[in-house]
Amino acid sequence: MRSLLLALLLSTSTFVTAQLQVDNATIRLLPPGVLNTAGYFTLVNHGQHDRILVGARCSLVQKAELHDHQMVDGMMKMTQQQRVIVPAGEQVAFQPGGLHLMLFGLKSPLQDGQRVPLTLLFADGEELQVDAVVGNAVKVEDHSHHHH
Repeated sequence: MRSLLLALLLSTSTFVTAQLQVDNATIRLLPPGVLNTAGYFTLVNHGQHDRILVGARCSLVQKAELHDHQMVDGMMKMTQQQRVIVPAGEQVAFQPGGLHLMLFGLKSPLQDGQRVPLTLLFADGEELQVDAVVGNAVKVEDHSHHHH
């Protein structure tokens, strides 16, 4: 029964701790030779306290950083974020054109459909393990109209 539940959780690409949930974790598949890519997901805070995401780790890259796209002097610019607050009872989407996880220095080429282990790091010391799926099309689900 436990393995069936685990298989179900993995197949829906939803990862849950007592208070945090990660949905639709994906990594953008880029052409061979491109060493940097981006990760996307929706982080849901079911708890009663704000959670602060401060970073990430991935064994397949040299460095992972939190980034955001912001308008600076009339130009879109990508800026590193030291932390991302996920308010209690709310969610934050990491998606193209907004917040995202930058993955620098791929150690080997990614394959379509490959599962990539990510570790999300929080200010309170909690680490959340997630398997992101590599793919061409990045879909970030809109959770405003349904609940898990």
